[in-house]
Amino acid sequence: MSDEFDVDVVRAHLADFRDLSLFATALAEDERARARGYRIQEARDVFTLARGLLRLELARRLDIETGDIHFDLRPSGKPDLRPTTNDQLDWRFSLSHTGPHVAIAFALGVDVGVDIERLDRQVEPLQIARRYFTPRELASLDATQGDVRARAFFAGWTRKEAIVKARGNTMAESLATLSVDLDPTTTHPGYEDAATVAPRPACRLTAFEFPDQKLIGAVALRSSHQPRLRFRVFSGATFD
Repeated sequence: MSDEFDVDVVRAHLADFRDLSLFATALAEDERARARGYRIQEARDVFTLARGLLRLELARRLDIETGDIHFDLRPSGKPDLRPTTNDQLDWRFSLSHTGPHVAIAFALGVDVGVDIERLDRQVEPLQIARRYFTPRELASLDATQGDVRARAFFAGWTRKEAIVKARGNTMAESLATLSVDLDPTTTHPGYEDAATVAPRPACRLTAFEFPDQKLIGAVALRSSHQPRLRFRVFSGATFD
């Protein structure tokens, strides 16, 4: 039996779409209301693209209409697909967006988490890390310099978020008690939970980076199997 598990990661970029009507039409009424609540146009458009694409992808995978897709929320806020039939495929998913970029990870029957960040964001890595990273992570980050430090910070942040999403926990419960490998060149980074917390579900990580897009991210699978990622880019009305 393979020690890997296939995860589909669908990527999209707002600049590839002149018309978002395909995605807006797919939204439920409460999602349209949420979209209208964004004051900044790009934020509104990215939300529409992300949630519309999620619905279109799930509808395609389940061979149903987008209007037949409904979600249930866990206490943490993580959405799950609500079954409509007894034999419906158990697709799990996770969504992330940063700036104009959107990524959605899909796994069959296994909880998944994805997170992406823009490498060209202006941040103060050590300042943020002092608040949200563990002492081990902070020491690792402090030992790096310049652009490497920024990459290591974003690598760590996306890996932590991916694990938290896969587990269905809240960030407040996990950030300061979860240490991850910050080496941005590692494909399958390790992690460690603090000894002071109750046992948490095991996860496996796969990290990725798209230098031309200045994008970095990670996928976590709530499983003993490594996530084997299959990327697709959605542009216009078709996949590349």
